[in-house]
Amino acid sequence: MKNKKFTFEQNWDNDGMLEWHNAATLSEYKRLNDERNNCNLHKFDMFCAFSDEQFAQNSKTIRPLQEGEKYATLGAGVFGTKDGIKRYLAYSEDIDRQIRERCDPQEIYCYEFNNYESCIAYDGDLNAIRLIIGLFGSETAAKIKRFSAFYSLESLMKGGAE
Repeated sequence: MKNKKFTFEQNWDNDGMLEWHNAATLSEYKRLNDERNNCNLHKFDMFCAFSDEQFAQNSKTIRPLQEGEKYATLGAGVFGTKDGIKRYLAYSEDIDRQIRERCDPQEIYCYEFNNYESCIAYDGDLNAIRLIIGLFGSETAAKIKRFSAFYSLESLMKGGAE
């Protein structure tokens, strides 16, 4: 989805942050991300824990494990049942599908460029462009007007900047 009215430029009076006008899909992008980020993990039989005490306490907030079942981890302090994590990943992929269908990749890039503070980051727009590659693929990423591009798309596709 290409928004032909969307315009953007760097504001050097604000450290090179991007300013844009006529964004048509950013509110939907933010809403979808908020939905994913604020979902109730317990409905997926998942919980967060960053200490043994939290693990013991928070594991009680989901269904009891079945005989022989073990907790799995999603990483970043998130634990749950294997089927719960699988359901959550399917849910998350559905959110990504909706973003691909409803949102403009250039608008997302500009938003994430500012979100990751790419104008002052040591690796430039690395996180913003990786997000675009992950959501939309390298062909769409090649059409993005980039700022502070320290790494070429070719090097990123070959595993550069790891």
